[in-house]
Amino acid sequence: MELDDNQRRAIEELFQDMLYRMSTYAQNTLHDRSLAEEAVQDTFRIACTRADKLLSSPNSKGWLLNTLKYVIKNTIRSRAYLNSIVISSVDFDENIISIGADTPDVDFFYSDLANNEDYKLVKKVALDKYSMLEVAQELGISVEACKKRVQRAKKRLKNRFKENRKQLK
Repeated sequence: MELDDNQRRAIEELFQDMLYRMSTYAQNTLHDRSLAEEAVQDTFRIACTRADKLLSSPNSKGWLLNTLKYVIKNTIRSRAYLNSIVISSVDFDENIISIGADTPDVDFFYSDLANNEDYKLVKKVALDKYSMLEVAQELGISVEACKKRVQRAKKRLKNRFKENRKQLK
């Protein structure tokens, strides 16, 4: 749906007026700046696609905040689902994740861990299906040392995911 000039101006004014308030609320709720920015952007994307409902609302700022709350709930739900997948792969040595053809981008959802060495190591073994020998050779360590490192990394990540789950509840 193409926005007319009046709709565009009204949404831009709301954006300027509400951006800080919405960003602060999202960041305090999600505890992650990049997820908060994405939630606010999604909210305004929805506002643009439903401009007629937004602009006909007697309380357009409230409409935006309610939409943001639903976007945040969906984000939390998605992260909890991915947390359960990762925890399952950490819990079981089979490392089998059966989630169908539409595999979510775990790196995107865990961008706050992207530079974490534990995350990279567990991801290689659990999700990318590298063998312990391949990872050990890449790191220049013995297979036994690699196994021990993976075991410790799984334990640290599992604890971190559990802490995140508690924060999201």
